[in-house]
Amino acid sequence: METMNRTFIIGDLHGCVHEARDLLDKLGPSPQDRVIFTGDLVDRGPDPAGCVELAARFESILGNHEENHLARRFSAPHKLSPEHLRTRASLGEAHYQFLSGLPLFIRLPEHQAVVVHAGVFPGRSIEQQDSYHLLHLQNTNGRDKKSFWPSKAPADTSFWAERWQGPERIIFGHTVVAEPFVHAFAAAVDTGCAYGGRLTALVLPEWEFVSVPSRQSAKKPGRVALYEILPGVRCFS
Repeated sequence: METMNRTFIIGDLHGCVHEARDLLDKLGPSPQDRVIFTGDLVDRGPDPAGCVELAARFESILGNHEENHLARRFSAPHKLSPEHLRTRASLGEAHYQFLSGLPLFIRLPEHQAVVVHAGVFPGRSIEQQDSYHLLHLQNTNGRDKKSFWPSKAPADTSFWAERWQGPERIIFGHTVVAEPFVHAFAAAVDTGCAYGGRLTALVLPEWEFVSVPSRQSAKKPGRVALYEILPGVRCFS
């Protein structure tokens, strides 16, 4: 009996290479399966270079943290945070070459889905999306370019997934959710591994989640509060 090939979309690693290996061991991908990381391979966790090297064996999209390091690669050290300096010190030319070639999205037409890092602006095709939105989008009013943290969003904004009507389902990281979810046109996979949460993979074609616990000390991201971004869905902000 022929086995159906699977696709695994894994949430933001942020330097947590040991958890990534734990998750891959649990998933057991075959050579015919696809493994795709949602970006933000670097910063926060203990081994950003190891995460880049692991992702280079599979597939990944660009995250806003990679975008930042590529843009500020030659910035003076005093202009970088200690965390970004630590990441910079661990990356070599081969790492930057790999990061500079990462796409902003990966289409999965067989699943009527697209993998992006952060989100998509409503009313535009994937090819028409601004890189800013693909890498940063959270709350939007659906008119202006600006994105807002859910905790600081004006009343006329909502999380982008409430406004996105497809036709593709968008699989995304970036926003740290308390629980991964699959909705009609969106699926979230970043469960905050770098903050002591979990590292999560979405398994296709089943649309099921597999997770492993973080090895990092538990700490809350951002402003420590939980905010509802969709009915019944909460994120850390």
